[in-house]
Amino acid sequence: MTPLRTERLTLVPFSVELAEAALRSRADVESLLEARVPEEWPGPGFEEILPLVAQWLRDDPLLRDWIRIIVHTADKTAIGGIGTGGRPDADGTVEIGYNIIPSYQRRGYGYEAVSAYVDWAFTQPGLRRIIANCASDNTASMRILQKAGMRQWSYEGSLLHWELTKQQ
Repeated sequence: MTPLRTERLTLVPFSVELAEAALRSRADVESLLEARVPEEWPGPGFEEILPLVAQWLRDDPLLRDWIRIIVHTADKTAIGGIGTGGRPDADGTVEIGYNIIPSYQRRGYGYEAVSAYVDWAFTQPGLRRIIANCASDNTASMRILQKAGMRQWSYEGSLLHWELTKQQ
């Protein structure tokens, strides 16, 4: 259970204990994480799937490395989350999702987290492709995905589909 470290961030594996604490209270997460957890954490999108994440981790605690809490290292503050719904599927594909809480947005943390996560993920056995989806009006997310080397490969209505293969 090794955290990923960047210049400004620590991506902490989301253990079963952390997931269950997140369902109970911020204070419990702060105690386990040894970091401040602001009111706006875990943020839109991530908060809705926390019960599902907790169940995935109960079923398979080793998924913890695939789902991480983003901690701003200097501030010792939880600022978001990043991960996939599990290990690579039969085709070697995972879908990445991420978020940064509003008070830490527009500072490059999203790209920094995605870049570190992608680098780590491609060292994992069986992974050949990472995909992501974002709304066509989410210019910040589009920039993060482009900067991380992903390319848009299709779209459905207002949802854009992105991919990055191991060879790229």
